[in-house]
Amino acid sequence: MALNAKLSVVPADNLFDFFRERVDDATRARGAPVSQDTVYYLSNLLAEQGHRDEAEPSTLVELRARANAAEYAEALTCWRRLGDHALVQLGFFRDHLRMRRISPDYYAEMGRGAYGTAARMLRDPEGGLGDVFGEMSERFDDCTSVIAEVRDDAREKNATDIVRLYEEWQATGSARVAEKLRQLGVVPARFGGTA
Repeated sequence: MALNAKLSVVPADNLFDFFRERVDDATRARGAPVSQDTVYYLSNLLAEQGHRDEAEPSTLVELRARANAAEYAEALTCWRRLGDHALVQLGFFRDHLRMRRISPDYYAEMGRGAYGTAARMLRDPEGGLGDVFGEMSERFDDCTSVIAEVRDDAREKNATDIVRLYEEWQATGSARVAEKLRQLGVVPARFGGTA
């Protein structure tokens, strides 16, 4: 099962497949010219978000300082985390960044640079993850728009679920459905104001 916009549960065989389908749809909807390898990376990134270690540094500057001071393997991990963090923050929480008066351009520059550094560290004539990071650096804005499309799609589906639940409550008066609506922040009321 996968969590859809924090509130409703949607059956899925696994999180990767759940997000791959949504990233594929978002890529087409946004016309984002990214490779299938990047689609897989973005899908995996979204699937991993529920398993992130909360102990990692909370700012991009901390991650960058750690990456600059680390040996090769740890540095690569830090550059990847920095890029991933910037990408997810811009894709899912751009409005929150603006409310905190943090420039989205700052996040984009840091993420683009982090993926670019990781790509240079991994350059391989056979392709591979270095090419994916290179593409994500070059197409960082496209990647954030794909993540934003996944977010918007989840919000729209969640809003549709609320309307469907409200209509069910209107038709049946079910206490169970009324409680679900309350959990979603909707106070069920009949015309005339009676709950």
